[in-house]
Amino acid sequence: MSDIVNRLQEGVKGGAVDRDLLEESIREIAQLRQRRDALEEILIILARTGLPWDEAGAPNDAFPAFRERYRRAMHEAAELLGLERSTITRTEPRT
Repeated sequence: MSDIVNRLQEGVKGGAVDRDLLEESIREIAQLRQRRDALEEILIILARTGLPWDEAGAPNDAFPAFRERYRRAMHEAAELLGLERSTITRTEPRT
């Protein structure tokens, strides 16, 4: 993303922005919006999922469903962040 931003800034400063660069930028922005929306859905699922234990900390009847929803949501989030395709463990966001 930063490469496209830099290229756009240079094009604006120079007074001419390449049509191909604009189309590439539009595609990348659309992809980022799709990923944002998918991550937002995952956060909504997690936020609406009740805690699967009682006041004493013992698992309740909802625990199996919670565990499955949580596992699936984390798998989807890791996939969207690109963590499942890489052998490198990333701890900070890409810039």
